[in-house]
Amino acid sequence: MSGKWSGLLIVVGEVVLMTLPVAAQDRSNGPDQELVTRLHQLGQDEIAMAQLGEQQGVSQGVRNFSSALGLEQRLSDAKMVLYAQQRGMDRVQVTEPGGALEHGVLRRAPVANAPMDQFDYRFMSQVVADHQGVIDAATAAQRLARDPALRAMIDEVLRLQTSHLVSAQEVLAKIPAPQPPLNPVPLPAFPTGVSRTNTGADVPPPEALKPGALNR
Repeated sequence: MSGKWSGLLIVVGEVVLMTLPVAAQDRSNGPDQELVTRLHQLGQDEIAMAQLGEQQGVSQGVRNFSSALGLEQRLSDAKMVLYAQQRGMDRVQVTEPGGALEHGVLRRAPVANAPMDQFDYRFMSQVVADHQGVIDAATAAQRLARDPALRAMIDEVLRLQTSHLVSAQEVLAKIPAPQPPLNPVPLPAFPTGVSRTNTGADVPPPEALKPGALNR
């Protein structure tokens, strides 16, 4: 019964938020909405990476980490979206920001296309780098946020991201780094011993170096 009432309250709450006067909604837009939009996008990036780790992770440790990461990040992101709704922020702008290419398949392609024996190392290395970036972004957002409730929520984000970062570093430390190839293949059209920068095209012919050549 309580579950039905909870669902009803959520629906009623959404209806109330959707029917707020435009002026009331506009008051909440601005810097805080931009911060929420950015944090939401970073959260979506983490969820997508977690799905990739679950699907392609070689070791059980990487798959378990990815599963836990995805679950906790979805809960955190849901709180961020709910906060945006409660503050009358533009839901479309918050949940569907631009930059789909850099936040989509192209961004994850280098990791997704890694050889199987290198996937876990590359994946966890990227996860560590991503979390360090999110922590930096959230720290800056906390200084810029106007609403005390948003600053408190960002504090929760920082605690969660720090916990994820520590866990990711522990998993990465257990994965051997890939060894570089013993005999790297030279790039086409650039055989060994041929400079790619000093091609000789700018060297003047011998006649031009003779005395008085410039006066001819």
